[in-house]
Amino acid sequence: MKKNVLILSALCLAAMTLVFSGCKKENNDPQEPAKVQTYQMSIQASKGADNQANGPRRVLSLDGNTLNAAWEAGEQVSVYNATKGADLTGALVAQSSGASTQLTGELTGSIAVGDKLTLKYLSANYTGQNGTLNYISTNCDYAVAEDVEVESVDGSTIYTTGMADFENQQAIVKFTLMDAADHTTLLSPTALTFNDGTADIATLPTIPATTYTTNGAGILFMAIPGFADKTITMTATVGSDTYTYEKANTTLFNGQYYILTVEMTKQAAPAYKEYGPFSVSSTQRVNFSQGNLQYTISSGKFEFMTNQYDRVETNNQDVGNDYANQGVISLFGWATSNSNTPVANTYYYPYETDDSEGNRAKYGSGITSGDVNWATAHANYDWGANTGDLGTGWRTLTKDEWVYLFNTRTVNGGTGNGNSYTCGKSVNGKPGIVLYPDNYTGAAYTGSNWSTFEDAGCVFLPAAGERNGTSVGEVGSYGYYWSSTSNSSENAYIVYFVGDNVEPDASSSFRNSGRSVRLVKNAN
Repeated sequence: MKKNVLILSALCLAAMTLVFSGCKKENNDPQEPAKVQTYQMSIQASKGADNQANGPRRVLSLDGNTLNAAWEAGEQVSVYNATKGADLTGALVAQSSGASTQLTGELTGSIAVGDKLTLKYLSANYTGQNGTLNYISTNCDYAVAEDVEVESVDGSTIYTTGMADFENQQAIVKFTLMDAADHTTLLSPTALTFNDGTADIATLPTIPATTYTTNGAGILFMAIPGFADKTITMTATVGSDTYTYEKANTTLFNGQYYILTVEMTKQAAPAYKEYGPFSVSSTQRVNFSQGNLQYTISSGKFEFMTNQYDRVETNNQDVGNDYANQGVISLFGWATSNSNTPVANTYYYPYETDDSEGNRAKYGSGITSGDVNWATAHANYDWGANTGDLGTGWRTLTKDEWVYLFNTRTVNGGTGNGNSYTCGKSVNGKPGIVLYPDNYTGAAYTGSNWSTFEDAGCVFLPAAGERNGTSVGEVGSYGYYWSSTSNSSENAYIVYFVGDNVEPDASSSFRNSGRSVRLVKNAN
């Protein structure tokens, strides 16, 4: 095999002179440590054998169903010394266009006999694509040539054991996207995400209309890092609609070109709104549901109230044990069941509370410390099966999260009442608390123009009162909202408020009392 030649020219760093020969030093001893020097390096580079998608390139062109690839003069390649675990500064430059080229350039670093070099073209970044071949060629056609070994050093020449044979680190896919409803309508999304079951591994966050002028209606090109036997999901934004596609046991091979027609299914619009975001710790933000939770006895379904200010007003709508003739429940015992079949000594009916002090501990029996997520607790009892269109991911805030929400996070340059929230205000004639999201910059709520505040992500917690047994009271005066944190075998923490007074970690709430539940969903 003809050996590749790397031309070496050393500049003496200790003596500032233009006489190169005075700084030259032979380095035939592989045991002698290499010094940081500046080299002129040259190596022949192949694009690989497969003319469809192997090989690094900026120029990608279609010939029928074949994707041709070639080097373009001027393309740059970085060099990493895998043996020493260090990048060499500078770059190698393609000297000509075509299937193979000579890479030549100036690099600074340490190279010794036996070192293995990795040559890299572009980088492994597949976010921000726009759906065109030109973008892929220029930005994310990542390829590497590994194990380019320095065989020997003879004067100013370095010999390697082989050529630099580059291999692509992604597949390139030509998608034609169609509507699964009629199998013929072409989709032209404004955004597309490709998920391999664990993460979004390739994204087209903004697809300009000119992409379809260039490619043709419904056609998108995407560079995707290869994977094997995964369940993939594609999500597309088409106008105000969301389309998805899912396929199990999918494999994409690096270095291959795929031509795929994908039929995507239009998703129903979310049944419920979310408001936020709100920080509940230094690392976690959440969105609130559109209203307090309610349970319809006749259907056995949980739902969110239509408006944030909605509440159950009278006893005969929210009565506990006399449930046969009743309709809607909105004040729940702590960790009650969502099933019409009681769970003995653990969770009670959602419509049941008990004013007997001896039964306090039965609501969430056995939980004497730590946290219970209200929604998670119900997951063991068909949570989701009887939830209408609630969807997944909802949970209850812990006591510490409620405290952080009210007392710690900073909004409009301050914390607490008047900054992160406002007490003692009414929405649609219903008293309660207004919470301002993290990014809120407007004025405090004074009691009017609620829709403007709601559009900005603000949350309202109405003073919905409490329920003990069959009796509902204090509606419009007091607010009681469960946390997921227990305080003792009989008690759990709540948010309590009346007028301008709020206690986000009140600890005297008995588990058998009926309180409001406002669920959240993680926002990051």
